[in-house]
Amino acid sequence: MARRMKAGMSKYAATVVGSRGAVAAARLFGVSMVAWWGLLPSAMAQETPHNAAASIANERQFTIRTESNLVLVRVVVRDGQGKSVKGLKKSDFQVQDNNEPQLISYFSVEDPASGKTDAQSEREGVAVARDETAMPQRFTAVFFDDYHLEFGDLVQIREAARRYLAENLDRGARVAVFSASGNVHADFTSDREKLDQALSQLRLEPRFRQLHECPNLTGFEAQLIDDGLDRDALAIGIAITVACLCANGPSCPDAESYTKRRATEIVTFNDVGAENTLAALQNLVGRMAKTPGDRTIAMISDGFLNRNRQYLMDALIDRALRANVIINAMDARGLYTTNSISGKPILVPDNLQTELSTLRVTGMGMDSDVMSYVAQGTGGTFVQNSNDFEGAFGKISSLREISYVLGFAPEDLKLDGAFHHLKVKLVSAPHLSVQARRGYWARKQAEDAAIAENEQLQKAIFSQQDMNGLPLHFRTEFVKVGKLITQFSVIVDIDLHSVRFRKEDGRNLDNLTFMLALFDRDGNYVTGQEKILKLHLSDATLRRLEGTGASMTAALDVKPGSYFVRAVVLDDNSQELGTGSETVEIP
Repeated sequence: MARRMKAGMSKYAATVVGSRGAVAAARLFGVSMVAWWGLLPSAMAQETPHNAAASIANERQFTIRTESNLVLVRVVVRDGQGKSVKGLKKSDFQVQDNNEPQLISYFSVEDPASGKTDAQSEREGVAVARDETAMPQRFTAVFFDDYHLEFGDLVQIREAARRYLAENLDRGARVAVFSASGNVHADFTSDREKLDQALSQLRLEPRFRQLHECPNLTGFEAQLIDDGLDRDALAIGIAITVACLCANGPSCPDAESYTKRRATEIVTFNDVGAENTLAALQNLVGRMAKTPGDRTIAMISDGFLNRNRQYLMDALIDRALRANVIINAMDARGLYTTNSISGKPILVPDNLQTELSTLRVTGMGMDSDVMSYVAQGTGGTFVQNSNDFEGAFGKISSLREISYVLGFAPEDLKLDGAFHHLKVKLVSAPHLSVQARRGYWARKQAEDAAIAENEQLQKAIFSQQDMNGLPLHFRTEFVKVGKLITQFSVIVDIDLHSVRFRKEDGRNLDNLTFMLALFDRDGNYVTGQEKILKLHLSDATLRRLEGTGASMTAALDVKPGSYFVRAVVLDDNSQELGTGSETVEIP
């Protein structure tokens, strides 16, 4: 960290913050910005207006330049007993993009059990581990797919989750409860009563449920019938229709036409339900990105067929990787059999029983493929075929396994939205198993650039890792302005020797972006602020500031309580980051 800057530096030059930067911050934080003072305004009198240290007239729209084509791949390596493997290095891995070897430019090792992250990059400014015991380090969002869970499965998992959390929720963890329908919501907390209440509110959501009407077909069977791909599937559907509609009377509808209409209805409901569930997970990943620690989603579902929604799954995986979110998943059906649905026997002729069993096994596997695919793609764990529900819940919600994050920037990447197949190999130990995402979607032209440009700052502000690419020191002050309101200020001191200026018309130019975020004791985002310092310095002024340093200040009105403070400064020219964090108590 840089030395603390001297208090007398205010006689030297620098300024200004623009309102457009505040607009950009409002988009990120969703809050209004507090006015702030520029740096060292007295120096303005020492230079003519044409040669001012900073210029409002030349202010541009706030943007962040990043490697928008950086692809991140989270990898879990396991031995023959299924245990994660430690001690691997960047040189142990090889990444192929559409069968072309790639240069690994970013590599990190994440060991949640020890709370350490070791990151290596081709750029300067390596992330270093933090030891911040006063704030929660692990955030788990339990996601109940109430669109597709059966009642019996929901009850068993709900009780297993309640028992597990009662015994295993420690001070370093925060848990939230969400549902696909949005009907249940408990934000991150360590309060067991709040979590217990949220779990008790869980109910089945019938919006996309087939309601076990006649014929009671699985999504896979309905899909085969609707696509006309399997005559045995249609015969089974007709047999079920006849058994449930025609057994008690002489009048019976056209069983074949009725079965086909029913299959189309089921397929339609399944498609919409799958899309809504994946969209809910996408939103949850965005919410998880605003937590300052290890992030895990524990998805609980009976599974669902996902026809023509591959792009949604890959978009979910991509967003989760960029937000450093692992998605674990659990098949809530436990050890299931194939001779019933929801406890109701399936009546078909003897000659179709074997085919029915085959369809059920295949369909159950395809229903769980979505959970397996998403878990594997984000470096998570997928648990199935287990009636130890409490143990299974522990696997998907506890400390995640040791993982390796590889990053590469493919050359000549076309912005055409095409899917790229990924393959990760272990060149040093090919006998070990590798779990990694299967591919990614290229971005589509420049409309995605704005999203990509903000990723670097958002990832830094909602992280607990310190970046030392731009050394800085920050200090906090607060002043009571009322019984319940305190003005809380953060002053960041920057060593300008580390700032990478560019020369233009005899001036030294750069922009420094200062972002501040406050989190409560549960790690939930409270408020934040962003400021931009536009430096336009003569050589003489720069030399003076290099001797004394420069400061940036932000102020927020807050209520009494414990807060985790996160400050990030970005050098626009070098794209280097400096960060600082600490816990404060506002009386």
